[in-house]
Amino acid sequence: MKPGALTIGTNFAGPPMGFLDGTKPSGFDSDLVSQIAERMCLKPEFVDLTFTGLFPGLLAKKFDIIAARVGITDERQKQFDFVPVFKGGLRLVVNKGSDLRFSTESDVCGHDTAIVAGSTQMAALERVKSECPSDKPMTMKTFTNQIEAMNEVAKKSVSAAYVDWPLAAYVIQQRPNDFVEASPVLSGKGPNTERNRNGLVVRKGEKSTQNALSAAFEAILADGSYDKLLAKWNLADGDIRKNGD
Repeated sequence: MKPGALTIGTNFAGPPMGFLDGTKPSGFDSDLVSQIAERMCLKPEFVDLTFTGLFPGLLAKKFDIIAARVGITDERQKQFDFVPVFKGGLRLVVNKGSDLRFSTESDVCGHDTAIVAGSTQMAALERVKSECPSDKPMTMKTFTNQIEAMNEVAKKSVSAAYVDWPLAAYVIQQRPNDFVEASPVLSGKGPNTERNRNGLVVRKGEKSTQNALSAAFEAILADGSYDKLLAKWNLADGDIRKNGD
């Protein structure tokens, strides 16, 4: 850890969770981790990378933690430790003029879909891809961030984009003539399963960092700051304290 600082690997390409307002870090993740750093008596310093570069960067000790809408999966927990801070979920988005609608990931069979390489969305589609009928293959086109994936929908070069639900809600609000929600909020793990929790990511076994982050987050929950951030970014459905999906 850099003296006096909490260095944070992130990806400023996913409003409302993390983005740049001019040159200033903004969004729910940025606000939250800045408050956590403050309660740890540290200054937040952000390192902006592509999503796929975050995990190698953490392992190479280029920063102390990751705060970038990372879903807590069993596979990731084998390699990293987490502090859960948000209730995630995924949503399919299509062009405003499209009549496509999806109930589950299996409905993507027969369509080409834009996703972020190495993401939870990619894993969710790969889980069902082999079950697609031979005459309805699933084609996944990968991009470095979710805005790029959604822009492919706007250009009609793909049928749908599979992105985080907060991003979908935000971008549809900003660009209502380009996009429309095409699915309910999905867990990415199949029907009737809970949505993933998102968490701050710590190198495996660094308990002192994990415990300090957890204590700071609990303080934010206790004093109402967490509720204010959820309200600020219109993300009440992401409250980590909610049970079920």
